[in-house]
Amino acid sequence: MSDIIGVDLGLGSIKVVALNKGQDKFTLAAIGEVKTPNGEWMKSGATKKNVEEVAITLKSLIKDLKLGNRQAVVALPEYEIVSRLVSLPPLKESEIKDALKFEAETFVPYPLDKVSIDYEVIEEDEAGRLTVFAIAARNDLIANYVKIFREAGLELLAIESPAVSMRRVLKQIATASEATMVVDIGQKYSDIIGFKSGNIYFARSMSVGGESLTRAISVNLGLDEASAEEYKKAYGIKEMELEGKIKNAIMPVFNSMAEEIRRAMALYAESNNKTIELLVLSGGGAKMPGLAEELTRLLGIEVQVIQPFLKIDSQQIVAPIDLGVEGYRFSTAVGLALRDMV
Repeated sequence: MSDIIGVDLGLGSIKVVALNKGQDKFTLAAIGEVKTPNGEWMKSGATKKNVEEVAITLKSLIKDLKLGNRQAVVALPEYEIVSRLVSLPPLKESEIKDALKFEAETFVPYPLDKVSIDYEVIEEDEAGRLTVFAIAARNDLIANYVKIFREAGLELLAIESPAVSMRRVLKQIATASEATMVVDIGQKYSDIIGFKSGNIYFARSMSVGGESLTRAISVNLGLDEASAEEYKKAYGIKEMELEGKIKNAIMPVFNSMAEEIRRAMALYAESNNKTIELLVLSGGGAKMPGLAEELTRLLGIEVQVIQPFLKIDSQQIVAPIDLGVEGYRFSTAVGLALRDMV
């Protein structure tokens, strides 16, 4: 029986991963994906119907996967939360939340009675001063998550930040780099997460994703979005394909994305006196042809596509996808399923 079910509720699809932990290895117990029925449930003022549609879809997927365990972990989307690295004086555990409420007034754009704040202590120096990764999320959004999992028949153990999930994946695959940045490319948004010695240093979201790249091809070449999506997947930003027409259409959006990554790298270097050593790509857009090579050229840094199943035994089941080829899309779900294991 799997210990925890990791559920990635994305705008495009719902992904589920269940893992078993043995004495010396992790085993894949189940993996599945289904199209998300709507994205309205994430918005403030979402209707009961919006929430129920997602719950029914998730419940059906869990049933199809024949999962006996009903304990699950989910991640809030980075673009819907506010996260910040906060420095605090020496405090007792019981005092940290009160101190964070005071600090939150400076960076949370919502009334504090409308949000929930959680945290993780990242570092404590010799004088007892704390570095804390703080996360704030709207209470109405959290309530929708709770409703979805309750109606899907799942016990929701935790609601996390995607950065926390990604940190577990990097630790599990034993990424050696001390200064690592992950760019998780989603459908509408992409997350940039900086790690310092295995700890989260910052996390931010940018409103550029796979859909933005597809739309650029559609508009520039006069194609419907379905055809533009296929061209993007087939040719990406490879110079020689189709006389460079697809690349030329994509480049303005890609350059905007690359500039955001460059700024994040500069901020990291300025704050740490250390440059990012490795850029890791994750999410549905990570394997667009030519993407890693172009980022390497522009940023002068090693770029890899994440392999979340690299050290997970997947021989016990017949996976619906080739995990070596498409596993990168499930990195968030894998990280969630690794809770309390890594």
